[in-house]
Amino acid sequence: MQLPEVTIVFPIIRDDFIKKALATLYKFTPREKFRVIVVDSTMKGVEDFGVPVDMVIRQQNGGFAYSANTGLIQGLRWGTPYVAVANDDLEFVYDHWWEDLLEEFKTDPKIIAVNPECPRIAMWGYGLQNGEYVELIPHKEHFSKEDITYLKSGNYNEAEIKSRHPFEIPKSFPFTKRGVIDGFAGWFPVFKREGLLEVGLYDERFVWGGGEDYDMMARAYSCAWPVPRETCDPKFHRRMVSSMKSWVWHHWGKSKDESASLDPRLFMGRDSWNRLDLLWQPYCDPWGHTRDSAHKPLHRDPVIGTHIP
Repeated sequence: MQLPEVTIVFPIIRDDFIKKALATLYKFTPREKFRVIVVDSTMKGVEDFGVPVDMVIRQQNGGFAYSANTGLIQGLRWGTPYVAVANDDLEFVYDHWWEDLLEEFKTDPKIIAVNPECPRIAMWGYGLQNGEYVELIPHKEHFSKEDITYLKSGNYNEAEIKSRHPFEIPKSFPFTKRGVIDGFAGWFPVFKREGLLEVGLYDERFVWGGGEDYDMMARAYSCAWPVPRETCDPKFHRRMVSSMKSWVWHHWGKSKDESASLDPRLFMGRDSWNRLDLLWQPYCDPWGHTRDSAHKPLHRDPVIGTHIP
């Protein structure tokens, strides 16, 4: 039997989003293309996902990185060419998103991870409050071909978008934009198998508060990881990008940011930790160099904390 192209891992701590995520994945993706692993850390366990999944792993909640690694390592064992981690507050919105995503990998051999873009953009990156969003297109049950063409075009109707939002949208907001962004907010990173093996899994010391995606991207972009180097050799830089070629809908933080509505026992046993400063020296550029004239590669703590030997 031919191996599927991608293993998609869904870590979950609640049961009210995963069915929609899976239903839309199955609706818009040929079943032979993917396998699904649900890492179920809910209090009672989910009995019915609405669709047949390939594997369910039940374990106590140890944080997103902990659960993601559990699924990623199984995907690596299965040998699929790509492995991905998906937030459960995600919806797939059109056919061919997968083929579009693969096209981005073809643009640069240094790209080892691609995250689809989302029509809902978190505005904290533009100096506004957490929870304030700009929607290029409002959420719909059914996105048309014209909607997807509009999103891919990168030419957005500024007046129409501003009419839907009560706050002032910063002038730096890209109403016209193109191509890819180096880096991602990891609601759905798709990794090349060989790239993930080179860079390594998420560091599970990051718990409750996030930060694991920043650390992984820093490792990918560094020319001094996993082998420490004293001078920069650009051939060792890798890229993890967000792509305008492929689009999904992400509701943003519904599981994590609304954790107060969940059973507090889910978060017992581990203290919150988000200490990038202990792993990476400060004042580095996006490629892990010092910002002074020496431009010397920084050396990360060589240990990646995982529960997987």
